[in-house]
Amino acid sequence: MRVTCPSCCASFSLDVALQMDASRGALLRALHMPAPLAGLWAQYLGMFRSKGRVLAHDRADKLMAELVPMLDAGTVVRNGNTRNAAIDVWRGALEQMVELRNTDKLQLPLKSHGYLLEIVFAAAERGAAKAEQAVEVSRQKGQHRNVGDQALARRSRLAQIQGDYRLNIIDRTTAELRLADIDFPPEALDA
Repeated sequence: MRVTCPSCCASFSLDVALQMDASRGALLRALHMPAPLAGLWAQYLGMFRSKGRVLAHDRADKLMAELVPMLDAGTVVRNGNTRNAAIDVWRGALEQMVELRNTDKLQLPLKSHGYLLEIVFAAAERGAAKAEQAVEVSRQKGQHRNVGDQALARRSRLAQIQGDYRLNIIDRTTAELRLADIDFPPEALDA
């Protein structure tokens, strides 16, 4: 089937029109990619192309559409499990894929995002484990108690300043300066 361009009245096949639409969709998705991923993304998409062939625009659009929701959400989903994956994690995984391609350690062309998702998921798991370990070390050292102890000491100091002011041991100016040292407003004297 042939269609006519509304701008220039040129005639072309419906297949070409569909490819133009897919290419427009692929371009729009690429423009919405986070800046650190743009160049790596183009190299990654090239891994889906057979040697000596061009990656079809509709295929490129579909490949991007599969990953964009995870990138936007800052997550990775693999085998029904979801992990937080910041842009830096995705960038590192794409860099690793490019490195593997450059050293001929990948079987190309890729058929799916499976290997990339495995890399991202593993990195996200390591990041979550490190964060959990840091929290546990903090608890073991009692650092979580320091926050409460500091707040209690601050309140105790406030009560002391308020008492000294009410008993006329210190004047208002001195009391306000002492309050400022512990990050309380001058109005705390009147409470």
